[in-house]
Amino acid sequence: MNIVGVNIKRLREEKGMSLRTLAKQLKISASFLSQVETGKASPSLATLKNIADSLQATVGNLIGESQRINDNPVVTEKGRKCVEEVGKGMHIYLLTNPDPNKQMEPLLFKIDEHADSGKSAYKHFGQEFVLVIKGEIEITLNETVYVLKKGDSIYFNSHIPHAFRNIGKEKAEAVWVITPPTF
Repeated sequence: MNIVGVNIKRLREEKGMSLRTLAKQLKISASFLSQVETGKASPSLATLKNIADSLQATVGNLIGESQRINDNPVVTEKGRKCVEEVGKGMHIYLLTNPDPNKQMEPLLFKIDEHADSGKSAYKHFGQEFVLVIKGEIEITLNETVYVLKKGDSIYFNSHIPHAFRNIGKEKAEAVWVITPPTF
């Protein structure tokens, strides 16, 4: 089993929730949630965020970030922790070490061609900043579509339903900063 699945199951059981109860709350099948918990399936970013919210946790808790407190403020390129593939073709790297006092969460998103954040838009508390460093990303806020190319950036309130996808012909990369650090 992967660490994400193990942590989802642990947090769910600590809260006394059955797999079916959590799945129903998330509007996903119990079968899919079971596959996520056993490492046989990867949830989309939106689903992973919804799971974290339902378990009153952060995505960082689910990926085991809080289990490795480190006093060193430097994260080298080789030392970056990769969130296990979140949805097909989406890799997210933590750009900072765990810190319970963080007020923002800087991340590096590497998005394969045609990969996206999930079938539907999602929203949550907070704000986000995105700087595209490679490729082209389409970000939808409510019904408005924005196309960002290398060097472009966007800042928005996370309570606005949002979704994103790589629309370029190569892997896209973006620095994504979320506050508060609910990721």
